[in-house]
This record gives sequence, C-alpha cells and structure tokens, in this order.
Amino acid sequence: MSSLFVKKDRLSFYFIILLAVAACKKEGSVDDQNENLQAVQFKISGFTSESIVLKSSSPPIGTQSANPVSNYVEGYLYFWSFNDSSLVPDIAYQDENVPSITYLKGTGTDEKTPNSVGSGAKYLDYAAGRAISCDGPSEILVKIPIQGADQITEFGFHAGSSTTGPKDFELYYSVDEGETYEILQVENQFGETKSTAWNDYNYQLSDKNITGSYLWFKFLPKEGIRGEGSAYNSTSGTLRFDNIRLVGMSSSSGGGGAINKLHYYLFHKTKPEVVVTGTIDYEEASSLKLNVPEGKYSICFVSNTSNRDLILPSNPTLSNFYVGNYFSNANADIFGYYGELEVNGETDHEVKLRRLFSQIKLEFTDASDLSVISKIRISQQHESFFFAPFLSNMTNPILDQSDVEVVGDFQQNKQLVFNQFMGEQTLAVPIKYSISLLGTNGVLRTFQLQSTLKQNMQLVFRGNLLVDVDPIGTFQIRRDMDWDGDQEATF
Repeated sequence: MSSLFVKKDRLSFYFIILLAVAACKKEGSVDDQNENLQAVQFKISGFTSESIVLKSSSPPIGTQSANPVSNYVEGYLYFWSFNDSSLVPDIAYQDENVPSITYLKGTGTDEKTPNSVGSGAKYLDYAAGRAISCDGPSEILVKIPIQGADQITEFGFHAGSSTTGPKDFELYYSVDEGETYEILQVENQFGETKSTAWNDYNYQLSDKNITGSYLWFKFLPKEGIRGEGSAYNSTSGTLRFDNIRLVGMSSSSGGGGAINKLHYYLFHKTKPEVVVTGTIDYEEASSLKLNVPEGKYSICFVSNTSNRDLILPSNPTLSNFYVGNYFSNANADIFGYYGELEVNGETDHEVKLRRLFSQIKLEFTDASDLSVISKIRISQQHESFFFAPFLSNMTNPILDQSDVEVVGDFQQNKQLVFNQFMGEQTLAVPIKYSISLLGTNGVLRTFQLQSTLKQNMQLVFRGNLLVDVDPIGTFQIRRDMDWDGDQEATF
C-alpha cells in the first residue's frame, strides 16, 4: 500500500514539472504574443485601377497589332517522375483539382494507392529514381483534371512488371468520369518482358477531340506473351509505372492571363516558426494590412499575371524559399520585391515591385514565303532560372522540361515574342535556345540562338528563318534598354 502512495507522489511531482515546462514554452509562442501583434500597412506600387505597372507591354506570342493570329503553347500539362516517393506530379498545369492514381486488387472493389518502389526508368533529364507499383491489379485508374486545356495531344508512360506480373494490358479513356469509355489501344504487349526492363508507351490524342473537366485512363492488365518469364499470377504479380505524362496545348495571351495574384511572405528572423504568408487578388493589394508579432522580418512579394501558377515551395521557410516559372508559361508577367521589415508598433511599408523577367523577340527578315512553317518550337538549353532572395548559394530547385510551341501564320506575322523568367540577375548571364521549324512533313530546320542577358531587359534576335547555312545561324542581336538594356543578335 505504501508503494502505491509513493507512486502517486512521484506522478504528482512529474505532473507539476510538466505543467511548468509547458508554461515556459507557451510564453514564447506566437499565440501568447497576441497582445503584441502590430498592424503593418503595405503601400504597393502599381495596383491602382488606372495603372498598368503589372502588365507587360509586350504583345502575345506570335501576334502583331495589324494581323493578330491565334497561337498556342504546347508542353507538359502533367508529369510524374515519382522520384520524391509521392503521387504528387512534378509538373501540374493547374492546382484547382488534384489528379489521382488508384487501382483495384484482384476481385476487390476498394481503391488502393500504388506503392513507391526503387529502380525507376530514366526519362530525358529525370533520373531513374523511383517508380510506382500496383500489387495484383485487376484495374488501374489515372484521373486527370483537364479543365482549361485547349487541346490534349499525347499520353505517355513507362511500364514494367515483376516475373509473375502482367506483360500486356488494355487501355481505355473516358471524358465523362467513367460513365463511358473509349478504346485507346487493346493490345499493348511488352517488348521487353524481363522483370528489370521498362517499356516506353506513347499515344497520340490530337485526333480524339478530348474536352471536359476530367480525362480518365483505365488499364486492364493481361497475361500477355511472357517470353522466358514465370507463369502469370493475377493476385500477386505487380505492374509498375514511371514517367507518366500528359501533353497538351493551352492558348497564350499577352499582357495578362487567367491568374492575377500577389503572393506575400514574411519570415521572422529569430523565430523560424513565425511565417506570415498568403495570396490575394490584385484588387485587394492596395489595402493590404497585416497584423504580425513584433520583431525583425525578411519579406518578399511576388506578383503573377499569367495562365499558370508559379513554382513555389509547399512549406516555405527563410532557408528554403524560392520562386520559379515554367518555360512554357511564356507570357507570364512576374514582378517581385524583397527587403527587411522591423515591427515594433503600427507602421507603413513601401513595396515597389520590379520585373523578374526579360523579353525575347525573334524578328524574321525573310523575303521568301514563310507559309511552309506551321509551327515553331523553342527549347530552353540553359539551366532554368529561379529567384531565391534570402539564400544566394541555393542549389537550383527547378526541374522544367517544358517547351514553347507557337502555331501561326508566320508569313503575315514575322515576329515572335516571349518572356524569359530571370529572377534577380543583375549581371548578364548566358542564355541559349534551340529553335525548330516544323512544316506539314516534319522538321524543316533546327538551329540555336545564344547570347547573354540579365533581368529586366529586352533582347531582339533578327534574321532569316529559311536559309541554307550552318545551324548556328547569323541572327543579329539588339538590346533595348527601355527597361535596363538594349541588345541585338544574329542568327
């Protein structure tokens, strides 16, 4: 009995200690500082109704004022490398709805989530890394939001299986969320049947006229021709996927877009847990007022007028914060500001946004007929730029394989304009592009353009498109320092 009382006394003692520790911890928390919250009024340049500071003066890609034409940008709407061991796509065209990948096992009806496994397939510059695996699948569903896409042009992936897994599958698609399905391809026999092999599949969708809010793909695994593999086991054999991608086209629009957002980030310099962040529409920016705890902050504001969201860390901190933009989002007007803020009472703070991009223009001087060119593809050959205002030595976090593709009447419109996101590049850095001219019978010519460029500049390449010369070309370069510089180059 006495030992019971001793235990109770010890428990009471520990309880008191825990209360004391908890009280000490709470004293320094954000919640306990509510009485020290101070109002900060931000005065942000360029958000009056008459202002066009956050609108680019550049025309849309492939247009000119006299004869505007319809143009489209093609690239990855979605891409999964699975290298981060999650089902979150590396590239996502829109964030409003989330894609999903699920499967049914055997005769079951409960949707299961694929497992993350090692030894994936290398694709372009994406490392082999990891892949996903479905155990004994009878049906696999990939559900992809496509609202806002102008055209769906291609679906692709890598597939492989275990020694007892399926070596063939049927593939169907649905645009009415599974009410009905259309055949995409019934026979998809593996070319390589070994358990360590990967098979690359690509399906052209341009002629399917796919529209709607969602595009579903349904896989039905089959035994297939097994080569030297083991007998098929439909309940335990696994089917693996990697590098799932959906390619499509979205309409380009200059001087604006579907997105008009201002992102703000306030990082407390001595309390890493204090991060004030949010996103507002431009209409609200002129009256942005935040109540924040007292202290010193590193702050950043980034505006985005485009058709696609920026590339941002999911959980921003002072040490991991960066901003990026997909190259295919080539009409994006992105402005930014960063600085220091000390809050010890009610205060006003000036925020003057500055361009984080430069403008690239190609002017064609051909006297010959350019109507044979139906499409121009621009591929970024230099490393993607990013904006990391608080960490100058950050390793580049951007992995972007997207291209700019322009469809238009190049005989009438002999110029092409796009925005190159630069981040903060106050010194000129090398840039390089691969230009492919496409006609009805394939590629007419491929050549490269290169120069140097810094943030907030206009760069013009001027020359002939259709010439029988070395692919490096001889474009003239002009730098226009209406912003910060004027430059010309030849091709």
